[in-house]
Amino acid sequence: MQAFKTALGVCLRHPVYLIVYVGLLSLMGLFMGQSLVAAPDEGEFSAARIPFTVVDRDDSRLSRAIGEFLAARGEWVEVADEQRALQDAVATGQVDYLLIVPEGFEEDFMAAARGSGVAPQLESVFSFQSSSAMLADTQVNQYLRLVGVTAALDLGASAAQAIASANEAAQESASVQVVNPPQLAVGADAFLFYLMWGSYPLTAAIVVSVGLLMGAFSRVDVRRRVLVSPVSALSLGMQKVAAGFVVTVAVWAFIIGLGLAAFRGSAACLPPGALALALIATFLYALTPLAIAFLLGQLGASEMVSNAVGNIVGMVFTFLGGAWVSISLLPASVQAVASFTPVYWLTNVLSSCSEAGGATDALWASALPSLGVLALFAVAIFVAALVGGRLRLQSSQAGGNAAAARSR
Repeated sequence: MQAFKTALGVCLRHPVYLIVYVGLLSLMGLFMGQSLVAAPDEGEFSAARIPFTVVDRDDSRLSRAIGEFLAARGEWVEVADEQRALQDAVATGQVDYLLIVPEGFEEDFMAAARGSGVAPQLESVFSFQSSSAMLADTQVNQYLRLVGVTAALDLGASAAQAIASANEAAQESASVQVVNPPQLAVGADAFLFYLMWGSYPLTAAIVVSVGLLMGAFSRVDVRRRVLVSPVSALSLGMQKVAAGFVVTVAVWAFIIGLGLAAFRGSAACLPPGALALALIATFLYALTPLAIAFLLGQLGASEMVSNAVGNIVGMVFTFLGGAWVSISLLPASVQAVASFTPVYWLTNVLSSCSEAGGATDALWASALPSLGVLALFAVAIFVAALVGGRLRLQSSQAGGNAAAARSR
């Protein structure tokens, strides 16, 4: 087992790769997943109050009633009725909602409510930084409908009476109670997103670390010493694969353990069968980077090449898996390309887990084809690595048969 120990020693002598690709990238996924976790809401519910201003050019009972209606729901900011001042107030965020009541609004509104004209329009401007302004505008329009309904039903009612009736109706409100559920995470989404993002650190860390230890045995001088050693090629290859497998398991276990510790509430939302399926699918996916690293080692890839391949493949896989953008939002052509990558099938399994109910038998039955495809990806690349290594062993660069033929 000397080769096995040497291979692990090569990996351990480069801890920077493990720290960066396993530690930092996993923490990045951790922070992104935390955005899906709801913080507990302490205290009572209170409606948002936005800064607003009403430019009253009508100076009527109805225009003043609109201002009082908004004042009960926001903070009135005094702004001069000048075009430049109004523009600056909205642009600088001094007010989020600007309402202009045109001259003659009350008279025209009451006439239109009783079918004697066209309803006048209020001018409103929203701040691009606040969506609450749109809600305030909707509330104003609803208030005016209450006034209009009263005026239409009672043709003899004055504007003051219609406003009083609308104010009474507007006092009705629904009771609100804040309830914090036991699980603060939004279902299992946070943990499953972390697993989806985990395809990046899994790929980068395993390809670089395992590729590094494989490459250490691929140097020409080392290969020549191995050829004259009593260790068979099969034994050496198995020891290298075993060392790479140990590194893969360690990386997978660290990433999964970190996710379970950080998102234990989210993971607890999954049925045990679905949680086990998600972990197994992630492990089967990790075998693909292991096979890629073995291929790079068999081809004699340098440390720089392993870094480049690990990062590029990791980012591409993460994108095609939907960690950055939901795969359903991607064009059909991109989705077709994604189906030829292992991360696509990993995403299928994780999506099925998120939709799993109490029964997991059907979930496992539907996920078995995806698990099989994940395993086949690793097997196919591993076989390609064996073929590539055999051809390189016979090449002139490796000092094999081709080199002997050239020296004749």
